[in-house]
Amino acid sequence: MYEITPRELEPAGAQALLTELFEPGADRLAHSLGVGQRAEYVAKALDRPGLLVSAAYLHDVGYAAPACDTGLHQLDGARYLRLLGAPDDLTSLVAHHTEAIVEAAARGLDAQLRGEFAPPSDSELLDLLTYCDMTTSSQGKPVTVDERFGCIYDRYPPGHLVSRSMRRAEPHLRRVVSAVEERLKLT
Repeated sequence: MYEITPRELEPAGAQALLTELFEPGADRLAHSLGVGQRAEYVAKALDRPGLLVSAAYLHDVGYAAPACDTGLHQLDGARYLRLLGAPDDLTSLVAHHTEAIVEAAARGLDAQLRGEFAPPSDSELLDLLTYCDMTTSSQGKPVTVDERFGCIYDRYPPGHLVSRSMRRAEPHLRRVVSAVEERLKLT
């Protein structure tokens, strides 16, 4: 069992936490660092707060061994961050990123997700976080949304719960990515 202690969860602290939790060279670490770097660019381009960047670095922390519990990484990650003393606005973004509610419903965890973590008060930050996640490969490189979906569907076979959930969420996720891309063109 890992000892959980309160820590700073600003972007630098978020990166440090990731490197403690994930093996060097692991795809989850590479992806999380890439999503965080993408969020740094988006936050600067759109004049958004550091909260977006911290949430981006930490969005997949629920895959880390000390956080795993339910199998829904968004819920597990938000719970873990709450134990570390993270503020509600950060845990809410992690809990709800990338249409988490769709997979939560498929797992029978939607009531728990909604009950424990209110949707973010700033839905724009959630869309920006989702954009960063859906345009970063598992190796942490920028990709198109088409490439990202291709990677997800390659990783999870058609009958897998994650694959089915992503197919249900895909139209909305594509709209989010498109809207953010349009905003970024204006900067």
